[in-house]
Amino acid sequence: MDDAGNLSSNATQMSNRVDVVTYSVVACFGIILCLLGMIGNAIVTWILTFSIKRTKYTVYILNLAIADFLYLIFVAVVLLLMVDQMLNRNRLTKVTLLALEVMYDFGYNAGMLFLTAISIERCLSVLFPIWYKCYRPKHLSSFACGFIWLLGALLSLLDNFVCPSQAFMATTKECTGIQIFSTVLTFVFIIPLMLLSSFILIYIIKTTSKKSRPPKIYLAIIMTVIVFLISVAPIRLLWSLLYFKLLNNTITAVAFFFATTYCTAFNSSANPFIYYFVGRQRKKRFGGSINEALSRVFKDDETEQTSDGSTTTSSVN
Repeated sequence: MDDAGNLSSNATQMSNRVDVVTYSVVACFGIILCLLGMIGNAIVTWILTFSIKRTKYTVYILNLAIADFLYLIFVAVVLLLMVDQMLNRNRLTKVTLLALEVMYDFGYNAGMLFLTAISIERCLSVLFPIWYKCYRPKHLSSFACGFIWLLGALLSLLDNFVCPSQAFMATTKECTGIQIFSTVLTFVFIIPLMLLSSFILIYIIKTTSKKSRPPKIYLAIIMTVIVFLISVAPIRLLWSLLYFKLLNNTITAVAFFFATTYCTAFNSSANPFIYYFVGRQRKKRFGGSINEALSRVFKDDETEQTSDGSTTTSSVN
């Protein structure tokens, strides 16, 4: 999340006043969560790269898995360094902290934007099936993914270089501007778009006849959006309220850091498991192999369900 490096630094400075062993154990559980998420996203990346024919939507999901994988790597590194600082009192250089924070925020921003793009892309195919089939630019997915990576990098660099740790703690005008922009982007554009897209997909699922079931990827998208809204949105809102002093700050920096880290790490780790449980066979307890379960979700994407109940074939990219 934004300014994770600041929170980590504050938590380290407060380690003299907290139970270091307790927070070290909590950090270790966070690292285990990150490792599970990294394994899941690595499997999704492998399957989408080598086992399944790439389509308009799986391009986004592949990039989302890569973004989540990168994010979880740097969350795990931050937690490891935090434990080392609390136990050994080692201090990191400013350059190291800045690099970690840039990559941390980069993975978070990219993942959030990819999830938004996936929701919008699917809704466009449902609401405007003729335009989508006949006039949609052929390489729109690839160009959109490239733009999202660039935008995620720019947001991270802007956040960390315009509003470094010292300026953030002093709540300078520059930092306030960055926080206003981030809050507006999240709660005025991204979250409303996710909600609108999810409601549209839910409506399509409800109105689709039993004979022509909607693709499983519809349910997968809805569930990933719900997980994001439950795990990340409240923390992001709390962060904004605390920064603008609209809420009494009774939360210690170290506790807020762990709450933020666990929520965002859970969000980035959950998607591969969502794909698996959506794609597994109901008659089988464990739904067969992971490859088969994921293939059912993403191969459903080759046949699109339009708003009038007809089906169309999805082309690559």
